[in-house]
Parts: sequence; C-alpha cells; structure tokens
Amino acid sequence: MGGKEELVIADIEDEVFKALDHQIRRNVLRYIGEAKEPTFTEILNILNISDSPTLSYHLKTLSPFVIQQNGRYILSPVGRAAFNLLLKTTMYNKQALYMKKKTGAMIGHIALWISAIAAGLVMRVDSFMTTIILPSLAAASLMTIEKLFE
Repeated sequence: MGGKEELVIADIEDEVFKALDHQIRRNVLRYIGEAKEPTFTEILNILNISDSPTLSYHLKTLSPFVIQQNGRYILSPVGRAAFNLLLKTTMYNKQALYMKKKTGAMIGHIALWISAIAAGLVMRVDSFMTTIILPSLAAASLMTIEKLFE
C-alpha cells in the first residue's frame, strides 16, 4: 500500500477506536443496535444521559457507526459490525464470569467433601461409610455441579 492510503486507513482506525473508547458511546451504539430506530429523545431518556449537548457530542463522535434518517437513528454497516463486536465481548465477559463461578463452586465442594471424609476418618466412623459412601456422594455432587453449569 502507498503512504497516502496507509494514512487514510490509520485515520479511520483512530476514528473507530476514539468512538468506542467511551462507555456512553458504547451504550448508545448498543441501544441503537437493539432498539427499532430510536429517536434522539428515546436515546437520551433510556440511557439517562444528563443533557442534550452531551448526547449530541457522542452521536457526532459515533458518526462512522450511526446514520440519522427522518429523526431516527440506525446503524451503518460499520456500526453493525461494531455492535456485533460489542455483543461478542459482552458474551465473553459473561462466559469468563460463569467459568470463575463454576471453578469456585467445584473447589468449595471438593474442600467440603475432603473435610467430611477426614472427619469421618478421625472420628473412626464406619470405614465403609468414609471410604465408599462419602467419596461416592462427593463424586455425585461434583457431577451435579458440572451438569448445572452446562
């Protein structure tokens, strides 16, 4: 690519990253992507943006992503791609949190069952109970957790 073409691409990239850099703009982009052609007032009210100039500024910054038609806002093709990217990052965050909760639940259950088995051994409870029954129940409860998190 030539120098001028690279400069144009760099300018577009800067504009895209600047637009997505602010949480309010990401919220506006999400809302326009999810709503049916919202108006300026609907965006202002639903997203609890403090004043009209603030929203105007953010919409202007989102110009590569948002098109205004007949007083309503829709996503441009680039806006649709950015919206889909935001959806994917949101899903990734939810999956990461889900896996963290699953791991915590598994570790907690393992610790609980190890404590129960150790207590049975220390208290000299029936050996069949501490070596067969409790470990079997522990395995069953871990499998249940695994199924719950599928």
